[in-house]
Amino acid sequence: MAAVTIKDVARSAKVSVGTASMALNGKGVVSAQTKEKVIAAAKSLGFHPNKYAKLLNSKRTNVIGLIITDIVNPFFGIIIDNIQEELSQKKYDVMLGISNDIISKEQHFISKFIEMQVDGVILVPSSKQAPNTSHLHMLQEREIPFCYITTYYSDIPAPSIMTDLSEGSYQLTKYLLEAGHKKIVYIVANRTIPAANLRVEGYLNAYREAGARFSPEWIIIAEPTFNGGYNSTNAILKGSHRPDAILTMNDIMAMGVLKHLKECKIQVPDGISVAGYDDLIYTSLLETPLTTVKQPMEQMCKKAVELLIHKIENPDGINEKVLLRPELIIRNSTAPRA
Repeated sequence: MAAVTIKDVARSAKVSVGTASMALNGKGVVSAQTKEKVIAAAKSLGFHPNKYAKLLNSKRTNVIGLIITDIVNPFFGIIIDNIQEELSQKKYDVMLGISNDIISKEQHFISKFIEMQVDGVILVPSSKQAPNTSHLHMLQEREIPFCYITTYYSDIPAPSIMTDLSEGSYQLTKYLLEAGHKKIVYIVANRTIPAANLRVEGYLNAYREAGARFSPEWIIIAEPTFNGGYNSTNAILKGSHRPDAILTMNDIMAMGVLKHLKECKIQVPDGISVAGYDDLIYTSLLETPLTTVKQPMEQMCKKAVELLIHKIENPDGINEKVLLRPELIIRNSTAPRA
């Protein structure tokens, strides 16, 4: 369904486009009766006024909506910076929304983007369990293209670009198993979301391939934050058997793990090996440089912009899904088991 325009509202209210515009903007001399009629028509049609319409004569605004989940984690700052640069080169502006991983905020920004009649949306999905994705149906109904970056919602098809998260976790787990580690604990977000489940699949595949013993209790569910890593480590150390290694869903969680282990005077990697995921710029500068899995962020953002613009220009095209290859980065936070 095409987006409703001011012309549609005017036609429904049986007034001129100029009168409809004045009635909705509160400008000019319009009778109360006419104004009520125009507003009623706008509500009935689901009209969202385009605030850029005064500046643009074409149907496009050259604005792309971008929603990320977090700005505390520098990983998402890298996404903002790279996508903004890529879009700028293609003469697009960015309208940013920060959902704080709260689905109601994500819904709010999608509604705002629709109101502003953006040309498309790039979305980092929430990591919450089974979120309500009805707001994405709103984008589809209004024929506003969107694409996912870093992960995706399983129930709403759209182009997506991400690292092969399963392969990255597989490489990391395999390396640790071959280094003599047996009990490897993995701290991840809820497995109902692809970003967590794919990582766990790679971890389990490495165990199966090695024929090594594994316990489901070694998978710890936590918020993908610094505190999530810190608090999970506290619970892990209270268990009856200390792990050989702790893996985390991202580098920020791994930093929480490192902090708690340091407070407990447990040496890394001599006491416990620790590894993250993402390869943030400062992970090599930590007191104990972090073993991690590198995501090719610049390439990912460039491809996300390409996918979205292609979808804007070819609405009936396929929903391409692109997986980029991760890279294992071995540093001092892991070592062979004595």
